[in-house]
Amino acid sequence: MELWQAILVAIGGNAAILLVIAFLGRTLISNFFSKDLERFKAALQIAAIEHQVQFSKLHEKRAEVIAELYRLLVVATWEAESLASPFESAGEPNKREKYGKAMDAILDYFRFFNQHRIYVPDRLCESLQAFVEKLRLPIVDFGVYLRIEHPNETSVEGKFKAWDAAWKSVKEDIPPLRRAIEQEFRSLLGAASRSIM
Repeated sequence: MELWQAILVAIGGNAAILLVIAFLGRTLISNFFSKDLERFKAALQIAAIEHQVQFSKLHEKRAEVIAELYRLLVVATWEAESLASPFESAGEPNKREKYGKAMDAILDYFRFFNQHRIYVPDRLCESLQAFVEKLRLPIVDFGVYLRIEHPNETSVEGKFKAWDAAWKSVKEDIPPLRRAIEQEFRSLLGAASRSIM
């Protein structure tokens, strides 16, 4: 065997051993990182599922709050409208009784709103607050005159002005506020109306 062949065998043998060791090392490291990667993927999937469950529960709670808020808003509007209506049927409760029902309904709405406003975005909270104020203030003004036991000419005139203002508020001011709130609620619930072509 010539010298150059002996050197090549000696170097080649060592090189082959180094290649085998490098290949085995790379395989072991790759397997180690592969297992870590799989554990990391599993942890990410678990975190994603936990996040999805939390989001789903939050959305469900928000939907419950919105449904109850809307129900109370509608009841308050009905009671205020019944009180402020210039038309009365026979057998209906008198205006004082209707005032009590309207104020109870408005307070029920307002209490629930204040207790659950954390589930509603700030912009919508402002709309809900404006709604209750626009509904409550004319009703309260009218209610002041309803409590007068022996009205004089001035208080009777004030009563009819307050009554008219309450009716106009219920019929003109409240409907656009209610439509805007309904649209916001639909948007929050993901049920915003889409145009059909």
